[in-house]
Amino acid sequence: MRRTLSFLCLALLGGAVQAHDLWLEATGADYLLLQGHRHSAHAGAELVAYDPARVRDAICVDAGGRERPLAVPATHPVRLAGPCSVLQLRHVSGFWTKTPWGTHNQPKTAVDGAVLASWHSEESLKRVGAWSPAAARPLGRGLEISPQRDPFALAVGDKLSVRVTDEGRPLAGVPVAYAGETRGVSGADGTIAIRLRRPGIQLISATLDEPRIDGQADRSLRTATLQFEVAP
Repeated sequence: MRRTLSFLCLALLGGAVQAHDLWLEATGADYLLLQGHRHSAHAGAELVAYDPARVRDAICVDAGGRERPLAVPATHPVRLAGPCSVLQLRHVSGFWTKTPWGTHNQPKTAVDGAVLASWHSEESLKRVGAWSPAAARPLGRGLEISPQRDPFALAVGDKLSVRVTDEGRPLAGVPVAYAGETRGVSGADGTIAIRLRRPGIQLISATLDEPRIDGQADRSLRTATLQFEVAP
C-alpha cells in the first residue's frame, strides 16, 4: 500500500527508522528533549546526543487550547520553556541513503556507488502533560497522534483509544506501535485502542511511508509519537 510502511521497507532500512526514541522530560516548568533507549524495548545507550538544529516548530498549548510558539535554542539538549498542557515539536533528521558499505545522512544524489534504499526522515513528538479537551484535538500540523480520553485516569492493563491524523484529517490503515512493537492499524476514523502494558512514560508511534518524486530519495518516512505517563 502506498501510504503504509511495508515490512519489506523496514527490513531494507535495517532498523534505521526510529533507531532511538525521542522524549521530553520535565525540569521545573521547562522541558528537556532527550534521545536514546531509556524507555525502549531495544538495547542501546540510555542517552544519545543529537543535533539541536534538527528540532523545529515547537508549539506549547495551555489547558484552554491557546497555542504559542516556542523558541528552540541551538544547544544540546534542547530546553523548551513551559509550562504546557500539550507540547508538540518536529525533529527532522533529513535524507538517509543505505549502501552495501553503510548508511549515510545524505540524499542518494550525493552518494557514489550502489544504493539499496533512500529516504527522508521526520518525526513529530507530542507530550501530553495534563488532560483537557484540547489534548484530544489534533493541532493540524502534519502527522499526529492524539488521545481520545484522559490517559491519566488509566492504569496498567487499561486500553487507550488514540487517533492518527495528518494535517488534522483522520488516517486509516496506518501501523501503530507501542513498546517497540506494532499493535495494529488505525481504523476508518483514524482510531485504534492500545493496551497499556507498563507504568511510567508511554510512547505510542505511527509511521507513514510515501514515495518521493524529487529524486533525492525514494521514500518519505514520517513518524508521530504520543508521550504521556501512567502511574505505577
